[in-house]
Amino acid sequence: MRIIAVLCATAALLVVPAAASASTRPLVHAGKTSSGHTVTFRVANGRMYDLRAGVRVSCVPIQGGTTPTGGVDDFGFDGSIPLISHVRFKFLAKTALWFSPVTKTHDIWIKRRGNAITGRMRLQFSFLAPKFTPGTFTIYSCLGGATFTAQPK
Repeated sequence: MRIIAVLCATAALLVVPAAASASTRPLVHAGKTSSGHTVTFRVANGRMYDLRAGVRVSCVPIQGGTTPTGGVDDFGFDGSIPLISHVRFKFLAKTALWFSPVTKTHDIWIKRRGNAITGRMRLQFSFLAPKFTPGTFTIYSCLGGATFTAQPK
């Protein structure tokens, strides 16, 4: 009888760490942005990892005289951010609207609604574009954003 009790206690101790490690496993979320693009990321240990999304961006010349431009750009990062209400970060990255890397400023506001995660993304950057006349340039200021809703897969 005592051997059976020891075996049951040992089995219970072996099962508990497996259940605890299952809760720390990254949970993959996927959804759509308000601009219709997909958004994917992983959530584990109170952090958001490897966010990927597309946001609409419009670029206007701040000195006037040339045509505004716009399109879709990547909103994302490698690594992680904490799952708090607002996070701002910046880094040098390529953009779909200009040929060389620019410093992108990302803002993300996050809310948890049960299993779903909703939020708002904002992307800002600028670049210097040469004009036809040598030695003259136009400064473009770009701003984009979207809201998103993502559910666990």
